[in-house]
This record gives sequence, structure tokens and C-alpha cells, in this order.
Amino acid sequence: MFTYDDIVGQRLLQNSFYDIDQDTEKLCLEYLPTDFSNTIEVKKIFENETYSLLLNLFELDTTDSKVPFYDLKKLLFIEKETDEINELDLDDIDFNITNTKKFIEGYLKDYNILTKAYPIVNIIFSKVWTILKYLLCKDYIYNGIYKVDYDTAATTYTKLYNDINYILNNREKMKQELLDIFHLFAEYKVKLPTSEVALIYQAYNQHQKNDLIFNELNPYIRNKGNDTLDSWKDIINTLPSKLNAPLEFPVCDSLTKFTMQMVQLLINNEQSIRKCKNCNRYFVVKYSSLAEYCSRNVDGTSSTCQEYASKKTYKKRQVENALYQVFTTYYNRIYGRIRRGNLDKDTTLLDDIKSLHQEYAIKYNDISDKGAKTKLIQEFISLAENLIK
Repeated sequence: MFTYDDIVGQRLLQNSFYDIDQDTEKLCLEYLPTDFSNTIEVKKIFENETYSLLLNLFELDTTDSKVPFYDLKKLLFIEKETDEINELDLDDIDFNITNTKKFIEGYLKDYNILTKAYPIVNIIFSKVWTILKYLLCKDYIYNGIYKVDYDTAATTYTKLYNDINYILNNREKMKQELLDIFHLFAEYKVKLPTSEVALIYQAYNQHQKNDLIFNELNPYIRNKGNDTLDSWKDIINTLPSKLNAPLEFPVCDSLTKFTMQMVQLLINNEQSIRKCKNCNRYFVVKYSSLAEYCSRNVDGTSSTCQEYASKKTYKKRQVENALYQVFTTYYNRIYGRIRRGNLDKDTTLLDDIKSLHQEYAIKYNDISDKGAKTKLIQEFISLAENLIK
């Protein structure tokens, strides 16, 4: 949660950026020191498993979104008629604000609500900070070491304006392309490497003359000179060596860069997106994985969807198991006698019937003949009757 004090303070926020360390992703703030003898301070403000922010950005990690992503538009307090601007479209008068402190407090309130629902929005905080800092400098409220001038504010606002509008205008189309490339084949259990799926998808849409947002984002459709390859045959021949090379990303400090880099990473790692059969939220796995459930906790429990599904499957099999049904009958009879006071609380009968069931369950599961299973159940019943006499 950012406050007015974060803007009016003496430290200079140089950058806010996204980074990945092995299987963990994080969002960080990079501050210049107030004492020039000190080093740059990097503060981590978010950390989670890789791709959690991508799924969250496209609302693939939740089934109930209470904060509309379009509220991001509230951060653009200078309105223009076009979706893309440059510095010349702005004027110093655009930054005239009545009651600067009250405005910044309200602005940050909206910002904090957004980042709570969509943490990736924190990637643009350095731009937000620079613009708000300029408002303080413009009104002579801040007079510290790190002042922000108009040119810096205009350049920063231009970047923020274009980044936000691009994401808002293209988010739904991006989401559909993301699902088409990384989910559709997985849903139909087609075990093709993700890189090949992406190529097929691009080839099909190229043939259909459909414009794709992510078409230009795939790093495997360009040669060493960064020119677009002429044919899909060239792409396929180039692909293996490309996949063996590690991806090297520039500093990821905007929403647009983030979506580009994450799509490239998914392709490079041959990963797909699946919908969890328990919670209906999406999760990322290797394209060859058979996983159908995610590792998120089931609401109100400490069990993950994977654990929940495993327990549910086990219980279902037990209910359908004739021997287990007989065991449950005898277990409940013993438990009922204990509750009514007909058996001592310290009796070992409950443990005895469990042990007997475990012994016969092994034999039962090893038998495939229906008649032999029935005979085994009769033996179990006979021993259980003798046990509870």
C-alpha cells in the first residue's frame, strides 16, 4: 500500500520492474540512496510462483473479479482523444491540479485498490511516482535532492498513457490468443510441443489473414538479423537451435513488455495452460504433463486441488468397493456400541477391524475374478462377526 509519504519522501524511485529467479517471480522497486556513499536499494514488493501474475492479468486465476481491470484507466488523469500520444501532445497546463495533496491521496487510493486485485500493476509504479513527484515539485511542496522537471514528467506520462491504453485495448484479444495457443491443444490432450503449436497457430492465422497481437512477440519467427523469416519451413528448421538458447530479456518495466516476455517464456519452456478440474482456474504446466488439478489451496481448507482430487478419487473408489462397504458397516456397529456405553472406551475393536480390513483389502485388490471376490468378502464377514461377539 503506497501513501502520500512515499511520494513526498526524500528517496528517488528509479525503477519498478519484474524479474524471475528460477521458479519464482517478483516485482521490485529500485531506489537511489539519499546518501551518495550508499548503494542502490532494491526492495521486493511481490513474490510468487512464475506465471501467477500473467494468469492474474488476464483473470485466468479467479472465477470472481470484483475490481474491473478497466479501472486502470483511472490512472490517466490527463485525457486525450487518441489512444497513443507523444510528448508534444502534452502541455505544462495539463498537470495543473487543485489541492495537490488531496489529489495524490485519492489517486493512490485507486492505485492501491487496483494493485491488490492485479499485483502486476505495480510494474508501472515508478512512472506513477515520477508523475506525482512532479506535481509536488510544480507546486513547490517538495524541495529535496531529487526534483522532477516537466520534460521528465511529460515523457513518463506519455509512456504510462500508451502502455495502459495498449493493454486495455488489446487485453481481451491477447487473452483469447493466449488460450488458443497455450490451452486449446492441452484441453484436447494433443501432445505437441508448445513451440510447434504456436507455429501452427501463426501459420493458420497468417493463411486466414488474421492479425495477431502475439505474432510479432514470438522470438522464433526472426532470423539472426532480426528480420522476419520468409517461410514457415525456415522457421521450423531454425526452431530447435533457438529453443536450446536461453532467453535474455531487457529490463521488464511495463505491462506491454511483461505480456511479450511471458509469452516468449511459455513458448521457450514448452509450457501450456490448463483449467483445473476442481476450481476452474487456470494453471501452467509442461505441455507433456498429465496434470488436471492445480496446486492452489481449496477455499476454506489447507489442502491443494491436487490433494483434494486425490482424496475424492480415493473415497469414490472406496464407496464403490464392496469389501469397504462391509468394513464400514462393522466399524459403525462397533463405534455405535462404544457411544451407547455397551463397549468400553478403551476397547481395541476399532483398531482390530481396521487391521482386518487392511489385510483383506490387499487380497481383494489382487483378485480379478468376481466369484473369488465374493468368497473373500464372506470370509471377512465371518471373521468380523467373531470379532464383535
